[in-house]
Amino acid sequence: MVLLQTTAHAKINIGLVIPYKREDGLHEIRSVFVPIDFGDPMEIQIQTLPNGNGMDSRFVFQSENHLTGYRHSLFEAVSERGDLTKNILTKTFAALKPSLTKPLEIHVVLKKFLPPEGGIGGGSSNAGVFLRQILPHTNLSGPEQILFAKSIGADVPFFLQDSACFVSGIGEILEPISIAKGFGIMAIPPFGLSTGSMYAGLQKSLQKPYGSEVWKSLAEDLIRSLHVGDWAYLQNRLENEFEKIAFQTQPLLKELKLGFFESGADFASLSGSGSCLYGIYKTEGKRNEALPNVSLKFPEMEFRTFSF
Repeated sequence: MVLLQTTAHAKINIGLVIPYKREDGLHEIRSVFVPIDFGDPMEIQIQTLPNGNGMDSRFVFQSENHLTGYRHSLFEAVSERGDLTKNILTKTFAALKPSLTKPLEIHVVLKKFLPPEGGIGGGSSNAGVFLRQILPHTNLSGPEQILFAKSIGADVPFFLQDSACFVSGIGEILEPISIAKGFGIMAIPPFGLSTGSMYAGLQKSLQKPYGSEVWKSLAEDLIRSLHVGDWAYLQNRLENEFEKIAFQTQPLLKELKLGFFESGADFASLSGSGSCLYGIYKTEGKRNEALPNVSLKFPEMEFRTFSF
């Protein structure tokens, strides 16, 4: 029996460009994905059953819902207290069963802190951490594992990695990169932004997919700035294209971004398609000094510190 205590980490996007809509209806992206130390604690227990094959495997899921506001209800709807068929871990297990090389009994206990509709990974991170433990028990090759993760969700392949990555394709083309340590504050608004609605708002034209190379349009000075942590230089050079839609939909987010800068942030951005927005500070000390200021100015927000 294997018992693992781990954390499904959130991610932030440093820059996010959507060049076009593909013929398959999905959107091509270019971004830097960065894993952060805020996440959902997960306990995964794997035990081999004495008889049968992979299709005889069993999955047991338990969760603790630590979300607040409307997001508490969102997760309840897909927890074991709601409709488990809509839970991403249950769906991942069901899809993976035919590829298991032996019968397994898998128990997962999830403590849910990452907000749905936040743009920071959430369910994709849960699925990625789950897959990292289960994929070694399958007959899937390395490339097949990435394709399988992609079939679960566009961001899931990233959560099979350990490092920050240049990301392209729909999220499955990854190039690990080295970036400096950073200290940030994450704002979790009391509202979400629908990913589908956000993409629709961009109104990207339909194009044929071309060879989706890694985000080579980044100039050497931008790569160097990521490596050394010159966040101020990156501001206005690596932008999240979803902000123009998010700030129209929820003007409070634009005020929040300005509030981060007023508190001393060197870089601030919407993460993914939102609604979470973060600020990065030069030092841990500056970050900690800023926290009470932004918390006081935006009392409707939930704030969490993070590092990477």
